[in-house]
Amino acid sequence: MRVFFKLLGQGVRDIALHPWAQLMTLLAVTFITFLAGLMLLGVGNLDNELRVTRGEVAFQIYWKENASPERVKTAWRSLRGMDGVVEVLTYTPKQALKDLSSTLPGGSRGLLQAESSPLPYTAVIKFAHRSGDVASWKKATLAALKGLPDVRSVRSSSLKDEVSRAWQELSSTFMAPVLVFLVLILSMAVGNTMKLSLISRQDEIEILKLVGAKNWYIRTPLLVGGALLGSVGGLLGVAGLYAAWWNLKDTFNFAPLYWELHFLPVDQALMLILIPMLVGCVSSWVAVRN
Repeated sequence: MRVFFKLLGQGVRDIALHPWAQLMTLLAVTFITFLAGLMLLGVGNLDNELRVTRGEVAFQIYWKENASPERVKTAWRSLRGMDGVVEVLTYTPKQALKDLSSTLPGGSRGLLQAESSPLPYTAVIKFAHRSGDVASWKKATLAALKGLPDVRSVRSSSLKDEVSRAWQELSSTFMAPVLVFLVLILSMAVGNTMKLSLISRQDEIEILKLVGAKNWYIRTPLLVGGALLGSVGGLLGVAGLYAAWWNLKDTFNFAPLYWELHFLPVDQALMLILIPMLVGCVSSWVAVRN
């Protein structure tokens, strides 16, 4: 056991033999891990959003600028009584302006301090999935919504099922090949670094073999170095991904989207650390197996 821990320490010390090569490899591992995590973050959040809204048909209703508040609020109450309604989101002009200003950079205080809002009364109404003749139902619903008092325009979104299916096909088609490509690049970067370390220690290795050292005794420090590079690079990549998520999590959290980005689950974050570590270990073993 003492020999094993000695070899572990040797593997850590060997990283200092080629500091610039090790640093470049570490940066490559970090960047590749960050890219893979960014892809998982985007795919996971988009998939969750499409799954939540899948099968729903949403309509956005905009009233005229001079619409009567009493008539608008009466129309809001009537919307909640329509058949198949899942959710109704309503916004007064001030509420809509507040949500809009929250998405703008500094300097939006003047909008909030304005006496009157330039935005109209707005409502977003969501219906559950419809079966049968959806086109006819949509046409009739649009006509009914446009017939509400003081309504200026109505916009609809009924393509969520199609978008969801297209996204599922796209993600399943391209996600795996891209991740495999990133793993290959990671393997080449770590493997080349371990080869460089092996060449620099060629005389030492020949002496060790002459005195009867086993292959595992020679390879263990190199395997430890590869695993250490992979794990540290994975940790730095996940840390960078968390910093990026922290700054972007509320980017789309405004009306009518209210889409809050969520960080990766714990198992996926651990995977982004363990996979580079395993790839570093395996690529080091491939580099030194002969």
